[in-house]
Amino acid sequence: MKNRYIPFGYQIQNGDSVINTEQAATVQHIFYAYTEGQSFKEIAEYLTTSGTAYHFSDNSWNKNIVARILANEIYCGAKGYPAIISKEVYSQAASIRSNKTVTYSAVLKPFRSDMQCACCGERLYWRPRTQQWTCRQCGMWSKPMQPENMAQQIVDRLYQIQQHPEIIHNPKEQCNTRSIEVAQLDHEIHTALALPELDADAIIDKILRRAELQFNYCAAGDDDPTTMQIKRACKEFKPTDTFPESFYSSIVSKIILHLDTHIDIKLRNGQTL
Repeated sequence: MKNRYIPFGYQIQNGDSVINTEQAATVQHIFYAYTEGQSFKEIAEYLTTSGTAYHFSDNSWNKNIVARILANEIYCGAKGYPAIISKEVYSQAASIRSNKTVTYSAVLKPFRSDMQCACCGERLYWRPRTQQWTCRQCGMWSKPMQPENMAQQIVDRLYQIQQHPEIIHNPKEQCNTRSIEVAQLDHEIHTALALPELDADAIIDKILRRAELQFNYCAAGDDDPTTMQIKRACKEFKPTDTFPESFYSSIVSKIILHLDTHIDIKLRNGQTL
């Protein structure tokens, strides 16, 4: 990355620092996108993809560049530079930078990347200023909801699933699926039997191991290995006073959010509850 001698957003004209209109629009976008909830990385990726130049023909942005711009007070008129954004917007961005770790980020971290739009199935993004989830694909905006309330709603659903494992079942399209390990053992046994010199003990061990796995699989009825794992996690889980992050990650694939903020849980076996 080339070094800049004039801060991004400005240019020298008649010996004075003046606003570069095109770059100033990018600075404004960065501040407004950040205060709307986008991360440094998301903003950088958008600017790079859209071909926004950072230095002459160089349109390579990264989260460090974005962070430096957001932290630079010259953009609200400090140090003799003309203001590109208001002091209020700069202060709002600064407040988010300093507080988000101890406010919403810690609460949302376990499930933030798993939030899915009920309308189109795409990922949802959190907007801290309005306390809403939004979809960039279809434009859906959820009703406002505190992060803590969303986390509690997820916990309540997890406990409901854990206490009623009978509602967990293997989706029809996955019935009678063999486990990957059984299939792998079949291949290894077949390969070993084709060798000129047989290792009888090793082959017997593999056959016995395969029989054990197949027995466990058949004993579970129509349950596939993933469904079995989910049921086992429910059986072993012990309720806690905090968000059950380990239990959540072991059984949940997506959190499907509807406009009215009620949720469906998509399990790792593909079942939606």
